Amino acid sequence: MAGAFTVEGFGFLSNYNGAFVTSAARDAMQAIADTNANSIELAPRLFMNTRHSDDVFADPGKTESDANILQAIANAQALGLSVSLKPMVSALDGALAYALTPDDPSAFFASYKAEIVHLAELAQQAGVSMFVVGNELGKLSGPEYRNYWADIIDSVRAVYHGEITYAAATDEAINVSFWDKVDVIGINAYPPLTTERDPTVQEMVNAWNTMSTDDYWAKVMDHKSPVEFFHSLALQYDKQVVFTETGYRSVDGTNISPGGWAGSTTEDVQEQYDAFNAFFQVWGSEGGSWFRGASIWNWDANNKYSELGYSPQGKPAQQLITEWYGGQHQPPGQTLTGSPAADLMDTGGGNDVLSGGVGNDTIKAGDGNDAITGGPDTIPKLTETTVTVTGYSSVVGGIGAQMQLLVNGQQIGSTVEFHNATDASGFQTFTFTFANPASISSLDLAFINDIAGAGGDRNLYIKDITVNGEHLSVSDAVNPSSPGTWNLYQNKAIHYDMSGRQDLFFGSSTDNDVIDGGPGKDVINGGAGADVIHGGAGDDTLDSGPGIATATDQLYGDDGNDIIKAGKGDTGALLDGGAGRDQLYGGWLANVINGGDDNDYLSGGGGADTLHGGAGNDSLKGGPGATQMQGDDGNDTLMGGTGHEVLYGGSGDDRLNGGGNDTLSGGAGNDTFVFAPGFGKDAIVDFQNTDGAHDALQFDRTVFVDFSALQSHMAQNGTSVVITFDANNSVEIRNTTVDQLHATDFIFV
Repeated sequence: MAGAFTVEGFGFLSNYNGAFVTSAARDAMQAIADTNANSIELAPRLFMNTRHSDDVFADPGKTESDANILQAIANAQALGLSVSLKPMVSALDGALAYALTPDDPSAFFASYKAEIVHLAELAQQAGVSMFVVGNELGKLSGPEYRNYWADIIDSVRAVYHGEITYAAATDEAINVSFWDKVDVIGINAYPPLTTERDPTVQEMVNAWNTMSTDDYWAKVMDHKSPVEFFHSLALQYDKQVVFTETGYRSVDGTNISPGGWAGSTTEDVQEQYDAFNAFFQVWGSEGGSWFRGASIWNWDANNKYSELGYSPQGKPAQQLITEWYGGQHQPPGQTLTGSPAADLMDTGGGNDVLSGGVGNDTIKAGDGNDAITGGPDTIPKLTETTVTVTGYSSVVGGIGAQMQLLVNGQQIGSTVEFHNATDASGFQTFTFTFANPASISSLDLAFINDIAGAGGDRNLYIKDITVNGEHLSVSDAVNPSSPGTWNLYQNKAIHYDMSGRQDLFFGSSTDNDVIDGGPGKDVINGGAGADVIHGGAGDDTLDSGPGIATATDQLYGDDGNDIIKAGKGDTGALLDGGAGRDQLYGGWLANVINGGDDNDYLSGGGGADTLHGGAGNDSLKGGPGATQMQGDDGNDTLMGGTGHEVLYGGSGDDRLNGGGNDTLSGGAGNDTFVFAPGFGKDAIVDFQNTDGAHDALQFDRTVFVDFSALQSHMAQNGTSVVITFDANNSVEIRNTTVDQLHATDFIFV
């Protein structure tokens, strides 16, 4: 069973030369493999003398030798683990990477480059899958240092041909200036979750999906929740995100400050377990196609129990991780409803219920048995808008911050009052619903009762704003009291120019969706508009929706035994079964239907359809339109409808039944042309009964009882033989003479 992520690994740190290759280290690698992990992140150390030094070097006693690194890589690979190599630089005076500030950056980067390129050469020699060019060098990764990093990355690419990433600290990631240069965005993900020492799993799940109440953390995550922020990086740079580190110590309060050793010294293996439980639930569910996975920090190379450390070895978290990595847990499903504008839904595992609404949505469902609706059957114009505002305030004199919502400068609804909150569970959400005016040019949130004095300072802190379900962005707002935030002081207002966002209020005029169900048994309905739908792996049911004459849908079953249907009004819709035994049904208008591999059933519906069986023994059925059907490979059965159709068997021993005034061509193989009562006026264009090929004409005995009865109805007409039953039913066998036809060419049933 597949695990939660593509990358499921552990960090493996060396603190002295030789730590990677002891017998304990080999046992530790085996223990990692036993957790169902598929990767390991080897982290050798590099050093500077002090935090201000300019020279980077391999310390003979503390840095793993080249031979040890190569041996450790080989040991891990022998266990089936892919390897990432992540050199980590720190100072001998105790300063960690984030605190390094060399006196001469140019000299530092020249020295650092030499060490990194050498290690990249080792990585190439050993077949390492990913190389990490730097780790948490937060004071050296900003725009002023971009050229140094670009040079390092280019130099690494010259000697190493695997993927390259950089491992940014959680609060560093927003400032990294060279994400465009790497292949994958690496994050050492340790965002603070709750402020509680004993939070519930659900509280930690909520924290991953909520903007931090701490202004510092809200700012470094672009005023987004951790999930939204990491996703925004993936979207901005069109790259996947991988957690080069993530983890929790087995101490009381580990979720409060996951990324450090300060704080509690009270062992708490349950909180570590709960924090990992929340982590897997969130990222198993939220981590869509943009999220590659994680290296859990860490498994100690000495393979010993770590009482207060990060290693889950011998603790309840070890079994939990093993189960998630082994696919023994199903992530919780999500229920998401899109806005009236274009939305992106990109989910992970779990049985999701996703509805895009109107607008040109992109929906990627990931693993799980999902129910997906691209949009409604018709595209309505909305007459009503709902705005929600979530936040909290400081309370002075028993009164919280009061706020008014203004649309086009006019107040909507009542003035609302916020109260205090110590964490996200105390936030308040107010809802405003109003009838849409002819157009909407502005939306404002006005703080109206500021006060500051001996009794305190009343302020308003907004954490979320939605318009008809779409979350507005802090970066799009104008806030004179605190630019770049939603914090309101001094009776100021947050202003949004909405002149270019009318679709948010009235709904988009189009609904052209791109939907990928991913693995699992999915049920997908495209709704109105020109949709592109992929079922993904699994036995899926795909429906294009009602369709319109100007919107052509494309439906792909991909792997699995799929049921694919075109809507009644869907002109030109493409239905492609892909691999598996599929059932494909056209609509009332013209469709293109491809069965793909395996044994498929294709039904054209009511239009002038084009059907291709593809590989396998397929069954093709026409309708009242002028269908063209081709069996292609395999022994196919082609059944015409009541229209004037063209049936071509292709290779294989095919059965062709016109059913109307049709043109029949068996192609290669020993084909059978079938005629039941009321077969119409058909023409066979390639009848073969010589040179090893032997086609046959099969008649129902109610038409002709045997060959003798048929002979009196058979006559030469130019280069064709015509068999006439009555004025409405006849068979023309082209390029054939009467004396070439024998009793062995006919079957009577």
